[in-house]
Parts: sequence; structure tokens; C-alpha cells
Amino acid sequence: MRKSAIVSLLVIGLLVFTVAPAFAHRVRGGVFIGVGPYWGPYPYWYYPPPYYYYPPPTVVVEQPPVYVQQPTPPPPPAEPSYWYYCQSAKGYYPNVQSCPEPWTKVPARPQ
Repeated sequence: MRKSAIVSLLVIGLLVFTVAPAFAHRVRGGVFIGVGPYWGPYPYWYYPPPYYYYPPPTVVVEQPPVYVQQPTPPPPPAEPSYWYYCQSAKGYYPNVQSCPEPWTKVPARPQ
């Protein structure tokens, strides 16, 4: 009887130590004899440090603006200047203020 009790205690002890790690994966936390406190399925040193993926920055190369200078337009043609002549008064406007017939348009001359 004593021998069977020792054998059964050994079997129970082996079962406890072999089943305990598998059981620990399902239950978070616990205290085990000979082992320190345990939180989670794996010890903290098992997890690798987090590696974050940062995509490379987007590089936008803008071309400088192109300026095309337009040629300056030529000045508009000057309006031809005219003098107004009165045949009957034999004079030009504004020296002659009124004329009985229509005024005659005469191209201006440099003075």
C-alpha cells in the first residue's frame, strides 16, 4: 500500500508539472512552485521588440514655372490730325468760329 501511494503521488506530481505549462497557456497568470510570477502565455523576453514599418517619404519634385515674356505690342497708329478750313472766311478753326458752308478737312502740317 505504501509503495502504491508513493507511485500514485509521483504520477500525480508528474502530471501536475507536465500539464501545468499547457494549462498556463489558457489561463493568464498564476503562481507555480519553483517558478516566479507568470503573466501571459510567454515570458516578456520571448516577444521580439516591435518593428514599425514607416513608408519612405513621398518626394514631389516640382518644375520651376516657365515665364515667357511676350513682346510689347506696337503702339496703335496715331490718329491723323486734321485742321478744319472755311472756304468763304479763308481761315482755320479756332480762328474762325463759324462757317456758312461745311468745314473742309485738311491734313495738319507741322508748324
